[in-house]
Amino acid sequence: MSKVLIIEDEKNIRETIKEILELNDYQIATAENGLIGIAKALQFKPDLIVCDVMMPEMDGFETLKNIRAINDISNTPFVFLTAKTETRDFREGMNSGADDFLNKPFNTQELLEVIKLRISKSNQAKELFVKEINNLKEEVENLQNSINKLSFNNSHVLRAPLLKILGLINYIIEDSEEKSQMDLNALAMLKESCLELSEATEEVEKLLNTI
Repeated sequence: MSKVLIIEDEKNIRETIKEILELNDYQIATAENGLIGIAKALQFKPDLIVCDVMMPEMDGFETLKNIRAINDISNTPFVFLTAKTETRDFREGMNSGADDFLNKPFNTQELLEVIKLRISKSNQAKELFVKEINNLKEEVENLQNSINKLSFNNSHVLRAPLLKILGLINYIIEDSEEKSQMDLNALAMLKESCLELSEATEEVEKLLNTI
């Protein structure tokens, strides 16, 4: 069951969204302002956040900014609710890292379609990331086998960086559900390191074959 956090200061709107989503098999948590919403997000770990733009205490833009800065919830899909339709507000929200917008008043079908789409895309991205990491781990293990075939005097220099790479990969795999779901920059760096190590191994093998 997917989890949705609703951050909305107007009780009737908050309760209406809650009722609609619960009837469609979503697990719901609610908050009446951004400050409470951030605390609820850390506790509830939602699959998606629906948040009003204009709120007391902390508006939606500031709420999103704070959520994007917290590692555990930084990649949570975020959908704004707004009664304001100016292009400026839309651009500000998207530039802040929002995934989508719903203009008030919205209908039930529109709400459900946006939430389903954003959760689906987030899940697909997570699955792709896990697949990439597992493929990379397999490549590193194959590389480790190649290095192990070399003589100890030549292979120990290559084993040290290889073990570091494997350690990082295992850390990402084990912790991927708890912290940010995907760190593509780290993944790119690991891939580059593997490529460099693979090339170094090939050079050593060529050198040994000439002796």
